[in-house]
Amino acid sequence: MRLVYFSTVLFAMNSAQRSFLRSRTQTRLFAAPRKKLPERRVTISCLACGTKLYRYAKGNGAGSRLVKVYKERIVNDFTDEDKPCTCPNLDCAAEFAREDVIHGRPAFKIIQGKVIMK
Repeated sequence: MRLVYFSTVLFAMNSAQRSFLRSRTQTRLFAAPRKKLPERRVTISCLACGTKLYRYAKGNGAGSRLVKVYKERIVNDFTDEDKPCTCPNLDCAAEFAREDVIHGRPAFKIIQGKVIMK
């Protein structure tokens, strides 16, 4: 048996407990994102009222569906700072996305059918 000092308490651990602890404390590292933004720019607008929401550097082509918007790729942001996921048009004020962390990077998950991409 081996004594391990962990989290300000002294534990007596057997090998199964040590391997469990070792697997739980390992962090998964993701590949670093590219420094350069993609060349293709798309305009994201509200489907209900047509108000511009973002100018976005889209990575995998303009023909594919828009599922997520990484915050670091937003070129121009036309939304309010207080409510980043709602339409800035006061008559519409529709929620078009949810804030999330995807692959360790802050992003907006787009609600399908709420935005249009041109």
